[in-house]
Formats: sequence, C-alpha cells, structure tokens
Amino acid sequence: MSPSTPPARPRLAAHVLARRHLVGEEERVILHDARTGQLLQLGAREWVLLSAADGTRDVEGIVIAAAREGAHARVPAAQAFFAELHAAGLLGADDAGEDAARFGSTAAAALDPGERDPRQRPLEVLPDFSLHCDGRGSCCRIYASILFDPEEAARARALRPDVLSGGARRERAFTPERGTWPCAASVVAMRDGRCAYLEGEGRCSLHARGGPEAKPLGCRTFPTSFVDDGESVRVSVAVECACVLASAGRPGGAPLLDPRLVTRGDLDERIDVARLPDRAQVAPGATASRAEVVAWSRRLAAAAPPPDVAAGLFSLAGAIEAEGLTEGAIARFERPDPLDPAALAPWLAALHGRAARRAREDAAWRSERDLAGRATRWIADATLALAEPDLLGALLLAPVPARVGDRERFTLRAALHGHRLLGALPLSLALRDRAVRLVVARALPAVVDGEGADDPACAEPIALVEATLRGHGLDAYAAEAATAG
Repeated sequence: MSPSTPPARPRLAAHVLARRHLVGEEERVILHDARTGQLLQLGAREWVLLSAADGTRDVEGIVIAAAREGAHARVPAAQAFFAELHAAGLLGADDAGEDAARFGSTAAAALDPGERDPRQRPLEVLPDFSLHCDGRGSCCRIYASILFDPEEAARARALRPDVLSGGARRERAFTPERGTWPCAASVVAMRDGRCAYLEGEGRCSLHARGGPEAKPLGCRTFPTSFVDDGESVRVSVAVECACVLASAGRPGGAPLLDPRLVTRGDLDERIDVARLPDRAQVAPGATASRAEVVAWSRRLAAAAPPPDVAAGLFSLAGAIEAEGLTEGAIARFERPDPLDPAALAPWLAALHGRAARRAREDAAWRSERDLAGRATRWIADATLALAEPDLLGALLLAPVPARVGDRERFTLRAALHGHRLLGALPLSLALRDRAVRLVVARALPAVVDGEGADDPACAEPIALVEATLRGHGLDAYAAEAATAG
C-alpha cells in the first residue's frame, strides 16, 4: 500500500479523539487530532459511517454496516470520504495494536535494584486542606472528555436511560476514548459543552439517582492528583475548579482522601498515579536527579512566598537557569525583581495566538452557552489587551489584592506539593508559564465582566485559566514561547 492509498480496512487512528456534541438539538461529532491540534467537524451520518470503520471491514462492509443504522452512502462516496481522512492523517495503520501500544500502555516501570515496593509508599496528603464542593457543576462543563469505564457507562445508562436515548443505544451517549475500535474507556457526549448527565441546575443526575458511587472514578476523585516521587505518593489538588480555591483556608470540608488509606497499595488500582522520572529537566540542557528535585521542592515549599507570586516565579526561573537548584535561587524567589513587561510579552503573545486560533475554531461549532468556548475567548481577549504595554505595565505595578494574593499562594503550594511543575517543560520554563497564567488571571475579571458574572466558574479566574489551558490544549503555548524567545 502506498502512503497515498487509504488502508483497505480503514479505522480512525488512536491519536484522533471523536467527541459527540449536541448544540441545541443539532448533533455534531468533532474529530480532534491530538498530535496536531487539527479539528474536523462531522455530521451525524458521516459519523455513523466512520464509527463502522473499526479496522475489520473494507469500505463495502462499512457501507453495509452504516446502512443498517440508517446512514446510507454509495461506495464511491465512502471511498472518497476515507481518502480525505487518510490525506489528513486521521486514519490508523492496518495493525490497530501499533497505535494502541503507543497511547494505551500502562505497564509498570521496572524497579531499580533495592528500590522499595511502590505499593508500600506512604500517601502524603496536602496538609490543611479540605474540599467544599458547591454542587454547581463547573468541573462538568469545562473539559472536553469525561471518561467512563465499561461498568460505569453501563450503570449510567441504566440509571438514566432517557439521556440521549442511551439506555437502548450505547453509541448515542458514548464514543470510544480514542479511535473507533472498542477500547477500555468511553467518553460521554456533551450538550452545549456540559456532560450529558448534568442536570439543568448543575447537579449530577447520576449522583442524584444512585449516590456518589454511581459517578465514574475520575469524577469521584477529581480534583485530587497522585504523584509517586520515589519517597511517597504526593496527594494534592488540581487548581482547576472554583471550589478548590473557595475551599482554601476554610475548614470542615471533605478530605481529599479517605483517612483510612495510608499507602499506595490501599488506593483503587484504577487510579492514575504519575511517577516522577529518575532525572528531571530543571532548565534547558540541565537535569537533576529525582531525589535532588524532591528535596529542593520541599525547601521551596517551606520558603516565604513574596507578595507578588508571579514575580517570584519569574525570578526563580532565571535563577535556576543561572545557578541550578540552590538556596540562592530560592532567595531570588523570596525577594524577586519586579516583573518586566518586555520579558512577559512573548509569552503573552504566544498564548494569545493559540487561544485566538482555538476561539475561531470553536465559534464554528460550539454553543454560545458552552463554558469552554467562552473561557477560551476570554483568555484570547485578555492576552490581546495585555499586548498594550501601558495596560500591562499598569497591571504589574498595581499591588496584588489580598484575596488574589492568597489564591496565588495556595495555587503554588498545591502545585509544589503535587510536583505539578515537573512535566514536559523544563522546570525553569514551567515556572515562567505559571507566572504568565497568574498575570492573565489577574486581567480576566475585566474581560469577563457582565458576561460571566453569574457563572460560578468565573468566581475564581486562576482555576478557570488552569482548567482551560490544560483541558483544551492551550498549555502548548509555553513551548512555542520558549522557542520564540
């Protein structure tokens, strides 16, 4: 088969995510290429044709299978459709296992000689925090994918068979997590950007009908994060929901973790526990061992944060690049230089470019009530406004309000405890990225203004920025900014 010839038995590639959206009463399926960020909108009939392409049928067989579901097409038209998808890089290789191995491997990493059994590692929970959930569904309206395993999906359909007629037709309520072949997880359809099982007032109908255990595991554990750093499993919180920041410093909420769970082996085996690499990039071209990074992170967490956390993070990034993970670098964090508008400008420009592109794409298919679409547009507008040097300078010179400062310090504390600054980016670049996010969040209320005044998700701009950047691929801007710089 030549590279220009579609597979004889086509299927959607594993790097393509198919998501069903209902905008009003109009059904749309959006294909998202996770490698390139490309979006392609399909109609209901095209999706039925594509969903029949699971890698076991040739085009004639696909046409027959789709016809049984009421989607009629002629073979030449179907061949042209799959040729177009193939040209766009959206079809997988003939061997489905090849893509599945790259995207779905969960094999445990081999233990180093003498390393303690990870199951015995203690769970170290973020201290002095408990969660007060307002039950208004902000987290159920911002993410593109809400995962259900097969048992969870079956339970949801049984409890609410009326939702999208999913009780009789599983495919009405769910699509595969990746590609089009059967896989371990499914993704629930969205109505105007909301989980289809979310009721009008923001309450989860699965919780209402079947109790908290009726919700999928990811919903029950959100916003808790788990990271194994070789010494313990850090249990922290993702600052991606207004409820998280509203809970900071407020006692009496629900614990992040059942106090009876004390070691990693006590956790539900389905919980995703990330593992810090043996060596981490701390600056471009510089690495440190996992033990060094963990020890330094603990020292930084114990340091006195400055009044302007964003300035502290930006100064810390420069210090790490100059001298590594030293006490001197932490001193630069505690007593930072003022933020330089010129240094921030390329980062803000990169974020604006990515957010503006996504906002234009979203406008073609998202509902006006879709929180994710509105949040992306607000970030694009805020970063555009901050491109004006006088406005950015005035924002940076203004004292950080006490409430905002408290929120920023908690955001950093949660990130440090959960090692959320260590990932694809070198640490120094991740610190600058976090500083930029805080600056954008400071500007966001003026952009949102009356449009989001009644939306609980807008009450905490930092959480809205964090959730939108991670949940919709905008966080890739940081690599672009670093390259441009």
